[in-house]
Amino acid sequence: MQRILLASLLLVSVSACAYRPDPADLIHVVDSPADVRVCQRLGEVSPVVSTTPGFGSATDSMKEAVVALGGTHLYLEKNSEDWSLVRGIAYRCGPGVVQRETVIRAKG
Repeated sequence: MQRILLASLLLVSVSACAYRPDPADLIHVVDSPADVRVCQRLGEVSPVVSTTPGFGSATDSMKEAVVALGGTHLYLEKNSEDWSLVRGIAYRCGPGVVQRETVIRAKG
């Protein structure tokens, strides 16, 4: 009985270690410029696209392009008041990214 229990635990622990997510699934999708303000901009990954039904496949291709550029974040930039048009921009955020913020002070 103990051997069966030990074998079951071993199989469960080995299978838990085998999970490897798709790199595109690790991309953070954000819609605020504040989320990427201290990140390194890598480039645009899409032209302006519509967010109508079928937008999921456009998002998937944008995420794959972010991965290809070595990015971590996909910023969806709003190009219309109602979010019906967006453009994808790739960013790399996190440790090792050095991006200085510019502080503009008002005279007064």
